[in-house]
Amino acid sequence: MRLLVCLAQFLLSCSFVAGSARAQDLIAAKDIPAAVRILDNAPLKNSLPCNIHLPKKTHLDFMFRYTSGFWIECRLGLIQPGMRLLGLVRITPRDSQPVLMIKVFDIPQPRYSISLHNLTVQMSGGFSLGPGKYLLEVVLFDQHGHSCREERKLKTGEDKVSKIAPLALGPGVVAPPFKARWDGALANSGLRVTVLLHAYSPGRPRISALDRAYLLQSLTALLGQVPCQSVKLIAFNLDRQEEVFREDSFDADGFVRLERALEQMELATIPYQALMHGSWAKFLVDMTRKEATLKRPPDAVIFLGAWGSHEWDKLPTDTASSFEGSDTHFFYFEYFEPAQLGHGKDGLERLIKELHGSAFVVWSPETLAQAIKRMLAQMSGAPRL
Repeated sequence: MRLLVCLAQFLLSCSFVAGSARAQDLIAAKDIPAAVRILDNAPLKNSLPCNIHLPKKTHLDFMFRYTSGFWIECRLGLIQPGMRLLGLVRITPRDSQPVLMIKVFDIPQPRYSISLHNLTVQMSGGFSLGPGKYLLEVVLFDQHGHSCREERKLKTGEDKVSKIAPLALGPGVVAPPFKARWDGALANSGLRVTVLLHAYSPGRPRISALDRAYLLQSLTALLGQVPCQSVKLIAFNLDRQEEVFREDSFDADGFVRLERALEQMELATIPYQALMHGSWAKFLVDMTRKEATLKRPPDAVIFLGAWGSHEWDKLPTDTASSFEGSDTHFFYFEYFEPAQLGHGKDGLERLIKELHGSAFVVWSPETLAQAIKRMLAQMSGAPRL
């Protein structure tokens, strides 16, 4: 009962919850005492039908921050569509005060008529750390005071990069997921660029917080380092064969709208048309050719996203000939972890090779910066670096 009272008071008073239903951020100073009471009074025994999956390690992201995410999987039944769940995250650095974050999850309505007991929903969150040792706690609550919790110790800063490159966060520093936002700055004599952003999160019903962070961070780095006269951005999902976002004159405000679109997109179902043989290739080729054969085509079409969709699948033999007459350059910045370097070509890489473009493998800030330099060298006609 005490927990339920504290939770109700917190939900009523917390300005963050009232203002945003999906973002994750630091808890306001005035709300910290109430959040601590809730966490400290939460029972150790789980009463929500949920599993919280915490990371075993962190990864250095494109902004030199140790970043990781957590997944929560819940069975519907006790948890009903339309309910709102509250996630509290407490990260305590060794020899320092804890940092508290909040994440609110809205349970969506199912698209089809089916027993709720046969359905699960997944949710995710994330965080960034400086080097050090930490205790991570994630506790999930519903409005009736049911809860589940999980905790784990984490250690960062023992890799080689931390010893040779300046890190964005100091020892013991905790931050919410990085909100990478391009400032929209353009150059009068820059390139006309079309970015085809692959919104892809393998095996997930939504794009995870960590995958979104990598996409937005790498997009920020790309647009910040490439002098652009104009930017057109199209976000798409190749498995579903659909565009999820498009702006012909992409700017800083458009970046905010892109963030929202990526967070809201659903990947759990695939339209039956997308299952037809070869339909993925037609979608990809048609979308790319449309951009490359405009009356005033871009100087460069740049694919950006995680490797893996339609690995080994073939493209039509006449793909390259359908682009004849286009002077557009084609590039693919494909992200995957070093452990996956022994990979085959995915669908995007096969298209880039057919069009005599360049595919760059990126998995760290250094490899991304090197790839951007190589692309700019090719665009200017200089020797490849």
